[in-house]
Amino acid sequence: MNQIATVVLAAGIAKRMGESKQLLPWGDSTLLETVIKNALTTDADISFVVLGAYKNEIEEKIDFSNSIVVINENWEQGLGSSIALITAEIDKKYPNINAMLFVLADQPFISILHLNEMMKLHHKQNESIILTKKQDYRGVPVLFPRKYFSELMLLPNDEGAKEIIYNNKSQVMEVVTQDNTADIDTYKMYEALRKIFKSEK
Repeated sequence: MNQIATVVLAAGIAKRMGESKQLLPWGDSTLLETVIKNALTTDADISFVVLGAYKNEIEEKIDFSNSIVVINENWEQGLGSSIALITAEIDKKYPNINAMLFVLADQPFISILHLNEMMKLHHKQNESIILTKKQDYRGVPVLFPRKYFSELMLLPNDEGAKEIIYNNKSQVMEVVTQDNTADIDTYKMYEALRKIFKSEK
């Protein structure tokens, strides 16, 4: 079976924010809950969430009953360590999962529709890395098929998967989105994006 997993990456400490941005209010819930809900509502077969910093605080306040939570105890090493950890977990325990669709916990505007379009493309092109594209932006959400799992498991520290993508340019496809792809690094950015979100409601 060609199963797809969504993976919400939410282990970071948000140094520039100075607090758990995963729990910042967003609509009638929080940033992380919004992204998890979107991931769970897609056509994916299973959904994972990677926690690290603030894990106790987050687990107290968010319902993870429909997701599988994996804890990155080495979250201080950065994003690459979370990707390597979850890839190893899925590779070892979930042989039916043939692709992972990575989503950032602080990209609340990414729609279910866009994530489903990425998965549809994967079913047609199941050997390709699939990126999100909007104007000059090319990046996360990103889908990796199983053929890249061995490379993802070796990612160092704070390096994301950009080098794997660069080294396999001929295997990369893109899905264009109209969604706001901004991620939230500072409180000022959070306030600005929250205003946009409220104006769109």
